[in-house]
Amino acid sequence: MKKQNLEIFKFFLIALVLIGITHTGYCQDMKQIINDASLAYSGSEGSSGNLFGFSLWGLIGGFIFSGIGFVAFIYGKKNTEYKPMMIGIALMVYPYFLRGTLALYLVGIGLTAILYFFRE
Repeated sequence: MKKQNLEIFKFFLIALVLIGITHTGYCQDMKQIINDASLAYSGSEGSSGNLFGFSLWGLIGGFIFSGIGFVAFIYGKKNTEYKPMMIGIALMVYPYFLRGTLALYLVGIGLTAILYFFRE
């Protein structure tokens, strides 16, 4: 039984080494793909305060409003109410389509206000 475990361990060790060798060859290509994607998203070559073209506050806002949307979607689904469900879907999806941080927060606050005031 121990010999079989040792053979499995050797197999996984060799597989990890091979994956590591092939990964280093593609590392430069992957960096180029990430840079191209960030350039397409942000529209600029890379400014200070951005992580791959995404601002930290934009990412945080996306997480916050998507979380609110997820909770609204689950609430609407459990209570079979379509308004919170649809607004929840909108809150989860809209950060993918907005580039600007200010626009992201304004739309998120607006949708959250609609969710709060028109919940019934």
